[in-house]
Amino acid sequence: MKYKNIFSWLYLLLACAMLAIGRLYDERLDFFGINLSLILSISFLLLSIPLLFSIKKIKIYSTKRFLYSFLLIVIILTPILFLYFDYEHLGLLKYINFIFIVVPLVIIVVETFKYHDVRIFFKILLGFIFMLSLIGLFAGDVTITGRISALGGGPIVFARWMNVGLIILFFINQGKINKTSLLLMLFFLFLSLAAGSRGPIYSLFITFLAYFIFNFQNIFVRVFLYLSVIFSVAIFSGISSSQIDFGKIERLVTKDSRSQNARALFALRSLDLVTHYPLGVGLGNWQIYINKVKPTHLLKHDYPHNLILEIFTELGIFSGILFLFLLFYILFYNYKKMYLYKDYEYSFYPLLFYLQLYLVINSFFSGSLNDSRLLFVIMAMSLIELPLILNKNKND
Repeated sequence: MKYKNIFSWLYLLLACAMLAIGRLYDERLDFFGINLSLILSISFLLLSIPLLFSIKKIKIYSTKRFLYSFLLIVIILTPILFLYFDYEHLGLLKYINFIFIVVPLVIIVVETFKYHDVRIFFKILLGFIFMLSLIGLFAGDVTITGRISALGGGPIVFARWMNVGLIILFFINQGKINKTSLLLMLFFLFLSLAAGSRGPIYSLFITFLAYFIFNFQNIFVRVFLYLSVIFSVAIFSGISSSQIDFGKIERLVTKDSRSQNARALFALRSLDLVTHYPLGVGLGNWQIYINKVKPTHLLKHDYPHNLILEIFTELGIFSGILFLFLLFYILFYNYKKMYLYKDYEYSFYPLLFYLQLYLVINSFFSGSLNDSRLLFVIMAMSLIELPLILNKNKND
């Protein structure tokens, strides 16, 4: 970033805080009559203004054009759809949070961030995730089903953040893990399991399976050792032989088809909605028009629990195709960068690739436009023009 030292650190702190909160105003963050989220939001926006105006020239190339095009579509198309289909409180909040948190942050990341900004960003984000983990452990909410969460975000959101922390710790130093990092990773994994949400755990498993396949020859022994440690802790601590009276870990292995049936129903109803309204129904209007299409089979859920389905149904087929192309195009772009700079000891592309892969997969299990703010930031980091490496070769 152009502004250094205190300004940069303050902006990165505020950016990570806004990503963690996810909304400009959060009624849960009232302390002694003062709303902390409102103070953070105003500060974030005030600091974003000089950074945005410091951008003198924007170079538009193909990959960046796709990202900026999607942002423009959301900004311009949403009010048009609101005028035609009307809007609900949920949709208006989605729109406001997207244009005031995601859009400025994405532009600032792409146009001003450098290697050290990205490194500081991830370290600060790790700090927020660690704070969230402590809140979940000592003062977490326990849902009616016994699943753990924190600050009202829900078990899925909590598990997602824990897994993000685990992935950052694993890849920030390209697989070189010290004892502290390993213990913290196990701690995050335990809390993610305690949330009892299958989607984040399945996504994490698929992400590391991909890592194992891509790096089989180099990491077989290391992965075997890590797994041996994990299973040893589980066996000798008695975790594997008794029900854990914390969270809802057993939900991950017990047979419960209700969630799977609900996801399948959401997909079928969403496809039905797209055939009736191919140009979209507006942000936050999924439930209303799903139930209008089939008034004899009403759904009580507010959104389809799938980012792709949400964009296809609420912003239309063309927006959905563009976003789907954008996701996989940048993922492949990251993959190429990862192998282009594989001989560099300090490269962020492995972290960006596997973190984006995790967030994309997880968005298929349970995601929404508002929940996917970190995904947009990771995609933005992938498009930073200067390579996110230090000029130090592994063989030096």
